[in-house]
Amino acid sequence: MVNAALEVLRRADAPMIEVLDALKQLDRSEENFRPLKLGIAANVTVDLLGNALRRHAYLAGVRLQVLKGDYDNLLGDVQSFAAQGVDILLIVPFFDNLQPSFEMQLDGLDDAARQAPVADYLARLELALTQAQGIGSVLVAGAHLWNAVDGGSVQAQAVAGFNAALREAAARRNNVRVIDTAALVAGLGTRQAFDARFYYSSKAPYTPAFLQALARQISMATRAFGSVFHKVLVLDCDNTLWGGIVGEDGVGGIAVDPYNHPGNVFWNVQQQIVALERQGVLVCLCSKNNDADVLEVLATHPHMVLKHTHLVARRVNWDDKPANLRALAAELNLGLDSFVFVDDSPFEVEAVREQLPQVRVFQVPKRLADYPAMFREISELFLAGGVSAESKSKTQQYKSLAEASAQQAAFGSQEEYLRSLGLKVHLHRDATAQIARISELVNKSNQFNVTTRRLMPGDVAQLMERPDATVYSFTVSDRLADHGITGVLITEDECEDEGDAVKVHSFLMSCRVIGRGVEFSVWKAVFDDARSRGKTVLHAAYVPSAKNAQVADFFDRLGLVKTGEGIDGSRYYEARVSDVTLADSNWVELING
Repeated sequence: MVNAALEVLRRADAPMIEVLDALKQLDRSEENFRPLKLGIAANVTVDLLGNALRRHAYLAGVRLQVLKGDYDNLLGDVQSFAAQGVDILLIVPFFDNLQPSFEMQLDGLDDAARQAPVADYLARLELALTQAQGIGSVLVAGAHLWNAVDGGSVQAQAVAGFNAALREAAARRNNVRVIDTAALVAGLGTRQAFDARFYYSSKAPYTPAFLQALARQISMATRAFGSVFHKVLVLDCDNTLWGGIVGEDGVGGIAVDPYNHPGNVFWNVQQQIVALERQGVLVCLCSKNNDADVLEVLATHPHMVLKHTHLVARRVNWDDKPANLRALAAELNLGLDSFVFVDDSPFEVEAVREQLPQVRVFQVPKRLADYPAMFREISELFLAGGVSAESKSKTQQYKSLAEASAQQAAFGSQEEYLRSLGLKVHLHRDATAQIARISELVNKSNQFNVTTRRLMPGDVAQLMERPDATVYSFTVSDRLADHGITGVLITEDECEDEGDAVKVHSFLMSCRVIGRGVEFSVWKAVFDDARSRGKTVLHAAYVPSAKNAQVADFFDRLGLVKTGEGIDGSRYYEARVSDVTLADSNWVELING
């Protein structure tokens, strides 16, 4: 029943009656969907948005409870949602409804009268966002015009100024982001986005088509409600990166060039690929070709935008592509659910879909002119949730891992090799400047993550403000590379009836630095801090997930004592703060930041 209902939700052409029935079936099911709460505060009626959001949430493995606020009661809604513990807050300001038919009034108003409704809403928004500081993620829908007018008009200028103010308000807060709804309206067209009948009769301006598009955008902005974090873009070569087959046409015969069709299509797509690499996306090749031919194209073709330096890994051979994708995942130590694969061949696309359903797959469109637009959709998968500065341009860091692996063979022992690296760990406590990166790490780290708790930026900020909690973050460097912020450890002092104890809320690390002793080195500082606060016991737990089996015995290896197990495979530990003996990691220099 669950699979059939999800299949209905996947169908873009499914009739609404079938969608609603599928949602009811999933609501009644006992499937273990992850629960989340989302509140909507709007100055228009958007009742149908709730179902659209729940549709996308179920497809991401999330059972989303949608709370609808009162009509145009922003501050009251946010206060209510915060009290009810929503995880996500969506604010939808409809510009034309800041006053009745506000857009049509603008031409006849002086500057003060034009600004008054805008200033009033922005003042209320400031108060609301202050109330929402403890909410994990706040999304504000940007404004757009209801009546299509010239771009230089008073109306267009007013909307642009309003959106600039929204972005400024968001920039001052770690948990707030603005969604560009004007682009959604432009993509659909005003006739498809708006319904004047319902706007004038019941203040419901949006069509179901627009609300579905908005729900999809919200799903991407929250990275499928915290369920998916794409990291790797894997590309075929022939008729995907360039037109033609290099093994038959030769380097000079393939089509990629900024001036002529069809080469200009592939050149445009390559520009988008390189832009993604600059934002931290790991780019790989997976192609049935002679490796030497592909390397020659990358090195010598005068119009190639993508170069060998942009690639983190490649599998260019004649093996089947599912096997090569598995090999790339193993090399990068990343899950296949973080992979996006692009190929022109329906055979290869279907093979990957069937054998590796966790990989997101795209086929080059038959109508080549649609290819750049498809790639913009691919880009949204990686970028819609935001990218921290720390995550940008990761290619060199991953290449350093390959270099480290190659050098390791020259040493007599693993410890001798680790000592040669000159490992340094800078440990930070409650570093507010790192909130975006900390939240990003918490939400995308799956394998080395003892509890797999997810935290939005607002959740991280709230923990940092608590006197009984500490958010540790640490950066790692060695003689080969600066790996940046690669780990998070959060502790909470336990409530009074638990005595003088501290417990581990979360501990997670990027897979790039696992196995070097870094995972053990930071705990000395944690125990020192606990001791300085008069704590006598540290409690910790491993909570199993589908992907974190590698840390099932981490606390055993660290040196804690196991005190029990749960029926779900959870393991519980404790250690006396005064006399714990921790795993050795003395080749790592720990520096308190």
